[in-house]
Amino acid sequence: MSGSKTGRAVGHVSPVRPAAPSGFDLPLAREVIERALDMADSVRVEVVEQTGSTNDDLLERARVAAADQPAVRAALHQFAGRGRHGRRWHDARGRALLFSVMTRWLRDPGAATAVTLACGVAVAEALRGRGVEAKLKWPNDILFAGRKLGGILTELALDPEGGASLVVGVGVNLCLDPEQRVAIDQPAAALDERIAESRLACERESWIALLARAVLDAIEQFEQRGFEPFQARFDAMFAYAGRPVLLMRAGSEALAGVATGVDGEGRLLLSTDAGPKAVSSGELSLRPSDA
Repeated sequence: MSGSKTGRAVGHVSPVRPAAPSGFDLPLAREVIERALDMADSVRVEVVEQTGSTNDDLLERARVAAADQPAVRAALHQFAGRGRHGRRWHDARGRALLFSVMTRWLRDPGAATAVTLACGVAVAEALRGRGVEAKLKWPNDILFAGRKLGGILTELALDPEGGASLVVGVGVNLCLDPEQRVAIDQPAAALDERIAESRLACERESWIALLARAVLDAIEQFEQRGFEPFQARFDAMFAYAGRPVLLMRAGSEALAGVATGVDGEGRLLLSTDAGPKAVSSGELSLRPSDA
């Protein structure tokens, strides 16, 4: 009989056990979101493992028939997520809070820009309530420590009868690996810089419910009173207030000035060499000397 009682046969390889999935990889629990949202009688909650875009899912539905009740649709991963102007939203499976809210829209379609700001205010305030010192970049970015933590995409859809639905998409980074940071075309932040990953993995559903409730409440308040209740709250969290900025506008020269806040319609207020300006669209950035 060859070999040794204590020896290991040459070429022996220990079996490799697959790594257990982290909490981020586990499916979202719809019933947990419903319980935390506490609006089960009036809001439909849906969860999916993955989809192209939760916004697109709800827009497609709204183009057939306007929303008969508010809905929240959350996904573990989006493979065609997007931001403003079709920019791609980068996320790794389970590593971001990804959801969209849909409601019937009875206001002027032109007010959709301002409701984006209102929803941003609500999301930032909800994050601050959890100890994350969020700030806002006009018109739709959520910042943490000067870097992009999340964003909001607001879109309208009309059905064949002319009924309008508002769809508000929200994406917030939970954690970022090095590959994601390289893929994102700007400095990015994640909630795990402030909150332990283990806690975030256990509380994803409650975070989705918290932020979705904030968005739904903001839309309701906006429908009743417009942007006025949100103006001062936006200014208080506006990251670029009092700083030299450049505003890039399609088909026009860049506009340089000092950002002073927003007006009652959600337009960006700039102090320029040619006097005060109020602008309703554009891409805002800090001037290089102030970045």
